[in-house]
Amino acid sequence: MRARITGFAAIVALITTIIWLILLVLGQIATGSPENFPQVLAHISRPNTLYTLTYLNAALSVLTATALFGGLYVITRPISPQLAAMGLAFVPIYAVLNLVVYLSQLTLVPYLLTLRIDPAQRLVAEVLLEILVQQWPASPMAFFNNLGYAILGIPSVLFGLLLVNRHPRLRVGGILLALNGVACLLGIVGQLAGIGWLRNGSLVGGVLFLAALPFLAFHLLRKT
Repeated sequence: MRARITGFAAIVALITTIIWLILLVLGQIATGSPENFPQVLAHISRPNTLYTLTYLNAALSVLTATALFGGLYVITRPISPQLAAMGLAFVPIYAVLNLVVYLSQLTLVPYLLTLRIDPAQRLVAEVLLEILVQQWPASPMAFFNNLGYAILGIPSVLFGLLLVNRHPRLRVGGILLALNGVACLLGIVGQLAGIGWLRNGSLVGGVLFLAALPFLAFHLLRKT
């Protein structure tokens, strides 16, 4: 029963991750690659349905991933209680960080855009927007977004390796999950060290996470 519940969580996470990937591609098509903050600001100053759906789905994906990792903890705990507990300890930190990041784009950012209309508030609003806008790669909010995924990378590696040792049918899913964790950890290293090609680690990790989910869902739903 526990495996089936976790398998269902993997299915829901798969759906939200696929939607995330689709919305990401549509967003890139719509906005291109902004080269400076004024270009980003010009885009978010005209929020549309795609913008709202992107961040609502992103917040939902955080919740579904949190539920999935809670289920993986229950499954991997009999294999190694210590490692499973260590992995679980990082999941709430990820959830809080990225929920704050995504929901702030739907609450704080629109509020600051409204303040920006007032000439007396414009300068302060733009300074805060440069800090809070997640779509601006140089913003602290973008950093914390990647940090959240790097933190989730730790339980991804731990649970992934434990799943590999649990059953041969879970080996592929476990390996992909662990590789996702490694990619997300490398992504934050690239951001901190200023290594351009490593900065895409979170994006690569998202693709590996997406690839892991069908394998995990299929075998967990079969009560492996």
